[in-house]
Amino acid sequence: MPPITTPTIPMTLATPTTPPTMVRTKTNPTPLDVIFILFASVVLVVLIVSFTPIGGTQPFQNLPPWFVKAVSSIWTLLFAGAGTAGTLALRRWLDRSPTPNYFVWISVFTVGLLGAGTLDAYVIQKQTPSILPPVTATIEMPRAGDTVHRTFTCKGRATTAPNTHLWLVVEVNSFRWPKERELQVRPDGTWESTVYEDGASPRFSLAVYSADPQAEEFINEWIAAGTSSGDYKEMDAIPGTVRLARVDDLQIAPK
Repeated sequence: MPPITTPTIPMTLATPTTPPTMVRTKTNPTPLDVIFILFASVVLVVLIVSFTPIGGTQPFQNLPPWFVKAVSSIWTLLFAGAGTAGTLALRRWLDRSPTPNYFVWISVFTVGLLGAGTLDAYVIQKQTPSILPPVTATIEMPRAGDTVHRTFTCKGRATTAPNTHLWLVVEVNSFRWPKERELQVRPDGTWESTVYEDGASPRFSLAVYSADPQAEEFINEWIAAGTSSGDYKEMDAIPGTVRLARVDDLQIAPK
């Protein structure tokens, strides 16, 4: 009887498989990357606003004052520049992983910061009604009851507002005569004007009036007509004006 042979089953040792290597196609910013991108964007905003004229018709003329002041400071530029360099060096030292596309991220952050500033100027500020400062005026010289010459100096203080003009006006009874030129208020709030009074009345009052643009035009036309004809007609009212101050009982000194 032939011997019984046991079939031999070939044994194959399983080779451990290595997990597939994952290749990072996108690199998300780390916290240090975000800080670096933010600092770099601030530096760009500072440079853009600093080297772009703010007035006239330039693109950033309507940026709110707080925004322009914040980014126009040399200390802001120094701080942001130091933060940019320091954060990038720290990122390179602590984390060797691939960096995100800084060009894209910094561009997005820069546009976002500029957009936030213009949003405040064009949306928030336009929805908030502007409050104009009050227009005030005083006459400090001459004082009520003073005797003055035909030509005398008048002084006082005033605060103005946009589209508001100040005029000296001589009053006799209920009639009014604006004087030669508009008052110019100095930066310190004072004004001074030389008045020539050749009216027939020996006593008169002197007042400061505020005038809107229409009243300003009306007064200038009245002065031009009087200069041309030599006759400055009295007015019982000047539309668009408000009396702010007056001194009474001024007297012309006898010759």
